[in-house]
Amino acid sequence: MLDSLFRQNIAVLAAAILGALLVSLVLIAGLVLRPQIDRSAADTAQMIRSLDLSFRQMDPSQQIDFAEALRATELPDVLVAETAPQDANLQRSWHSTRFLRVLSDRHGISASDVLVDAEGRVWVRMITSDRPYWLSLRTLPATDPIAGLAVASGIALLAALAGGIALQRRIALPLKRLEDAVGRMSKPSDAYDSDIEGPREIVAVSRALTGMSERLQAAEADRALMLAGVSHDLRTPLTKLRLTLAMLRDSDAELVAGAERNVLRIEDMLRQFLDFARGFEAEETRAVPLRSLLQQAIESCAEPAAVMLDAPADVVIEVKEAALLRALDNLLSNALRHGKPPVTLRVRTRDRALTIDVRDAGIGLSPEAAGELIRPFARGNAARAGEGTGLGLAIVDQVAKAHRGKVDFEQDAQTFTARLRLPQAVVA
Repeated sequence: MLDSLFRQNIAVLAAAILGALLVSLVLIAGLVLRPQIDRSAADTAQMIRSLDLSFRQMDPSQQIDFAEALRATELPDVLVAETAPQDANLQRSWHSTRFLRVLSDRHGISASDVLVDAEGRVWVRMITSDRPYWLSLRTLPATDPIAGLAVASGIALLAALAGGIALQRRIALPLKRLEDAVGRMSKPSDAYDSDIEGPREIVAVSRALTGMSERLQAAEADRALMLAGVSHDLRTPLTKLRLTLAMLRDSDAELVAGAERNVLRIEDMLRQFLDFARGFEAEETRAVPLRSLLQQAIESCAEPAAVMLDAPADVVIEVKEAALLRALDNLLSNALRHGKPPVTLRVRTRDRALTIDVRDAGIGLSPEAAGELIRPFARGNAARAGEGTGLGLAIVDQVAKAHRGKVDFEQDAQTFTARLRLPQAVVA
């Protein structure tokens, strides 16, 4: 639930503000309101005693006249009634409950003779000679101060949370832009091109990422240049070696044939090096018929007759044609070299998504182990490894990323499948 920085910060802020408000309420109630209520109760008790003493010094007729005189007056703070208000003591608040308890515990005034109505008036029962009167004195506030403080605290809490959310968004927005910018760097050669604005610390992180991106680009460029240079420089002696073998063909045909196969294997390795070093980002996409491209890939593999094609007709795709042919050649070569027949090239489309499966009946690898072979120069077990460069699946992965796709693998008891997913390839 609190798995994001935004939620964690808001939770901490809310807890801190709520704790501070609760402490403030407790302090205000204990240090401000309770002493005021105690003083009000003492004043009320003194007034009740004074009135009681006055009533006791009067004869019955004077008591009645005095009560009637008080009832006839229009003083706002003094009221006289023959019966207690119906709403008295129906809704006890914290301060009225405290007030009545102090009157009873400290001043000995029976709680049954004192009521508090909804307007905060204190009603005291005064017994005359023949009938009781209820005398009202306004000694308590009309509203509960604790309730008012709670409402004010709630408003303050909401206002503080709103400010905290606004502050957190100011921090989170540049972080999101930072995340998006880093997410666009799918490989070391991609440039980090985001100019992040925001707090100084986030800008510092962005500048550090810019420096790291530049260093990675330089290292990737040096590596690609080295691979391309070595591959290019080795082609010249290989060409001379092939000419020499051609001249020696009549001397020992079997030995020469073996040497020529090794030369071809070395040339294939060099081609893999060059493809990996150059990458496929520079190639432009173009619309090509799907089935025609698949048939071209099958015809160029080592054993075209061993591959079965299962693909829809009349589908046009927009891809980097040479790159996709290279990826298909690597997948078919792996299946023919390391797998068992039948080898099937199966293609399915859904909306704009294109899924290409190269399936064989070999032992295969678990999807996790096969996924490790995507790393450059990685090799599998004896069933799937050989004398290659370890770049075959790395090149397939490059091609997939050049099309914003991915490569994954599937294994069951009878088959092993390498799957190439291109999410935006189909155009018709």
